[in-house]
Amino acid sequence: MFFSNKKSVLGIDIGTTNIKIAQITTDGNKHTLDTYGLVNAAFEIAENKEDVIKKTAIVLNNLMEKAGTTTRKVVASLPNSAVFTSVIEMPKLSEGELKSAIEFEAKKYVPLPISEMTLSWSIIETSADGKSKVLITAVPNSILRSYLRIFELAKLEPIALEIEALALIRSLVGDKKGSILLIDIGAKATHLNIVEDGNLLLTRNVPVGGETITAKIAESLKISTARAEQFKKDFGLNQASLIPETIKPILMTMKSEARQLQSIYQAKSKKFDQIVIVGGTANLPGLNEFFNDLGPTILNGDPLTKLSFAPEIKTVLAQYATSLTVAIGLALRTNK
Repeated sequence: MFFSNKKSVLGIDIGTTNIKIAQITTDGNKHTLDTYGLVNAAFEIAENKEDVIKKTAIVLNNLMEKAGTTTRKVVASLPNSAVFTSVIEMPKLSEGELKSAIEFEAKKYVPLPISEMTLSWSIIETSADGKSKVLITAVPNSILRSYLRIFELAKLEPIALEIEALALIRSLVGDKKGSILLIDIGAKATHLNIVEDGNLLLTRNVPVGGETITAKIAESLKISTARAEQFKKDFGLNQASLIPETIKPILMTMKSEARQLQSIYQAKSKKFDQIVIVGGTANLPGLNEFFNDLGPTILNGDPLTKLSFAPEIKTVLAQYATSLTVAIGLALRTNK
């Protein structure tokens, strides 16, 4: 008798302007993308209102139905804006001592009482002398309740909730050696993550994103938001258009933050091997060239390289790949 080790997981990325899903079946080292979907849906999780939660559950159920998902097991991302993360260094301690010490240290990094947060941590590196680097994450309990309520209404079984950065690393980096700056340009914010040998070391959020760029183009050229969005996709930073100078201050905000992280990293006698750009705005024409003067090789993140899928969907899927990066990374989590 033969037993199958196949596991199907649905990754759900609930953003501020859309919901993205990806179902992946893993069999050994083979990962097959069964289906995926995206829908525009504004959602402010911080509101924690039952009517908002119910509407989100309905939209999610409709999306899953249209995409034809078959599993109820879910891994979902928590919004960067609501999660507090930090990497701290700890001396050599026993497991019991380490837990108490981390809880004590966490109070220095989170703005809310620990009693109102759910705290989790993982050791990402241990040196020869027993000292360790620990990634701590703290999520307000009210946010967790909202997410769990959405999945309850949608009749889903949550396996895990994790920060977006970990899903990005899983889909784009894995355990690849080297130092990478991951720049995830979302709709309302840009998230920058320092990744070393597959481990998250530092994350920063900048309150500008794809929608900020579109709004600036619409304002400058006095056109509709829809037309500005199309201009952005068609021309980007093409010097033959009127757009570059309009959106340059926004992009400079992103680059300045990236340069600051680069300086912090270089102060430790380290440097980035690559800068990887993902998110809905990653394919903006000329964007990679704009970041070129930072030094490292600039690449667009491709979450499809680890996946098998039907050849006939490749062309359409490639258009949405960078937007699906987090959902795919979530669905690849099968070991916990």
